[in-house]
Amino acid sequence: MKLDISLVPYGMIGSVVPNVLKYLEVSEKWSRGRSVVDDILRFLFTGQMQLWVVLDEENIYGHIITEIKQYPQAKMFVIQYCAMEPHHLAAVEDQMQEVAERFAKDNGCAGIEFMGRPGWSRSMKKYGYDVKSVMFQKFFK
Repeated sequence: MKLDISLVPYGMIGSVVPNVLKYLEVSEKWSRGRSVVDDILRFLFTGQMQLWVVLDEENIYGHIITEIKQYPQAKMFVIQYCAMEPHHLAAVEDQMQEVAERFAKDNGCAGIEFMGRPGWSRSMKKYGYDVKSVMFQKFFK
């Protein structure tokens, strides 16, 4: 199976959402209470974030949602959400890095950033990523 990653044009987001809804629900879970599906959809439909899909000729197997974030001194390409069928990330990992870097550079970004599980550290090093910080969380009951 040959998988590709593709940016969904802004005007097509509404027609793609039904095909990625289950992945949006996974992203909601991984946000640990910071966002729900409706929030993510609002980010997409207002143009604040971009929707990318992992697909073959017939099916969509996951999504990546990104944001071009303007900090006071630099603009960064931020991968905010990522969810897909198990073991499909490895099939598009190289392509995802190439596409993300090209998109980030084309949009004047200084680099790429994202938060991920600790296990990603090893695989991301081959693409030049360094672990620069660790996120600590404490939720109140």
